Amino acid sequence: MTATDPRKFPFPPAIPLIALLLSWALGRMWPLPIAWPHGLRWVGLALFVLPFALPVWAARIFRQHRTPVNPRGIVGAIATDGPYRFTRNPMYLSLMLEYVGGSLLFQLPWAWILLPVVFLSLHFGVIIPEEKYLEGRFGETYLHYKTQVRRWL
Repeated sequence: MTATDPRKFPFPPAIPLIALLLSWALGRMWPLPIAWPHGLRWVGLALFVLPFALPVWAARIFRQHRTPVNPRGIVGAIATDGPYRFTRNPMYLSLMLEYVGGSLLFQLPWAWILLPVVFLSLHFGVIIPEEKYLEGRFGETYLHYKTQVRRWL
């Protein structure tokens, strides 16, 4: 990372993890009486567990391109295959899906209140700075990729 590198956040998974823990704590202090529909925990379990495959796949693609998974590492290449054909941010997409899954699985109504904070923190605190870094590092190549693949989905 250089002095002009806009990427500052060292561990993006901490954002949804801390929000889920905070949601649990808020629910203990100030419970919100929510009647959760029957079976919603199974949906939550699926959304909490299945998205873990996405960052594993994305990390495998990074290794194939010999580029670091570390969000502040020196990127050697733009990955455009694997999950990167569908989303520019499969790892962050998986974090959001896991967050929603965790909120349903553990029945955390406060997590829904914090959802915009989690999304905006990832979007503006992690993704936008990464995009600025990649634009500066790869120029037209990355700008072209941005026109071909959506940021989230």
